[in-house]
Amino acid sequence: MKTKKLIHWIVITTCLFAIISCSRMVTLVKVQSFEAKTSKLDLATAFNTITMLLVDRGFDIKASNKEAGLITTEYKKFASVGGDPPFDMYLQIKTTIRKMPKGEIVVKMSPIVKEQNRLNAAAFTEHELTYYTGEQKNVQLIKSMRVEGWQVKGQVMFMNVVNDVASALGLSVDDIKQNITEEQENAMSW
Repeated sequence: MKTKKLIHWIVITTCLFAIISCSRMVTLVKVQSFEAKTSKLDLATAFNTITMLLVDRGFDIKASNKEAGLITTEYKKFASVGGDPPFDMYLQIKTTIRKMPKGEIVVKMSPIVKEQNRLNAAAFTEHELTYYTGEQKNVQLIKSMRVEGWQVKGQVMFMNVVNDVASALGLSVDDIKQNITEEQENAMSW
């Protein structure tokens, strides 16, 4: 009789956990690039303005070619994660600035995150910027999305640059096209 009650209790607990877990859905956002279009600036002015914005935000310029419309920043450290092994997180922004046939200037910014093992500098991975969205209570279940979390810091650093670029081009952030992919995930799995 006790075994039946124990099995019954386990089944009920498992079902309740499954129901609660399903209600903790968040959206994983992977950023390939953000694009802004404007006809308010010429190509040279846009290039110089974007370069200065990146420098003002603390990025060092790794490569810059005005004729090709390319700007690449050095990796900038934005977070450290303890653990075994510990990691440092870096953000690089690759920017292209092109003049379209109709005269519009298109600025495309692609964020790249580098996760580097502090104990072995040769052990690192590079990937697109990722973060989670959804109900705040669900997003807060993910440690990296809390106030001091590394994904929040990377998202804020990139969005500060995006806001500056939008403002310099005479646009709002809503005018910027987001090239992203989204996947539904369970916050309880983190």
